[in-house]
Amino acid sequence: MISLSVLYTMENSIFHQTLGPDEIATRYASIDIECNSLDPTSGRTVAIGIGLKDTVAGEQSIDVLTLGGALGDEGTMIRRAFERINEFDPNALVTYNGEAFDLDYLSKRIESLQFRQQPELYCAKNHVDLFVPRKRLADEAGVKWPSLEEVLDTHGLTVQPTMWEGEELSNSIFGERLASKYIAAVSEDRKEEIDELENVIHQYVVGDIESNIALYEIDAGRR
Repeated sequence: MISLSVLYTMENSIFHQTLGPDEIATRYASIDIECNSLDPTSGRTVAIGIGLKDTVAGEQSIDVLTLGGALGDEGTMIRRAFERINEFDPNALVTYNGEAFDLDYLSKRIESLQFRQQPELYCAKNHVDLFVPRKRLADEAGVKWPSLEEVLDTHGLTVQPTMWEGEELSNSIFGERLASKYIAAVSEDRKEEIDELENVIHQYVVGDIESNIALYEIDAGRR
């Protein structure tokens, strides 16, 4: 029988992680995507959040590229996102579940879109996925995988929810409802609706990027 104290220690270690020296970068990027379907063969990327941080210079910027900003051209949006990150020349890429989702999704969308010259994200070669060790420990403990919001909550940080149509926006609501409305508005060039939805998308994606950066700084022992 596993004692409660052992279970507590195991659960606590799921939320609290420490990065190794080779995983700690002073100049890094973070990426987060939103789409209308979890299946990249039938879905589309509708927004890409980009966080750029230089801890030595004390600089941080967050930008959100949208399908509407690329005039409905998903390939253009992806290429612009990769170019922006590559120009920053970060030493590492930081995500939360980017290995299994964000980067995998983008890779499959790039393949599907059949670029003449496929865009490449150079810093992905040094990818630090903050979710991976937490998922492994959760599997070993037989508990559910922790969300980014749950992990930050154990560190005393609260993620401000994004509200849309009177309820808190979630990944499922985004994919099932908001994304379809947004894609329709972009395809029909309904500017007022596009602006309204992009305000919501921007707030939601910025929150995710800020959370990625905050958790990385915590795991790196800098916060």
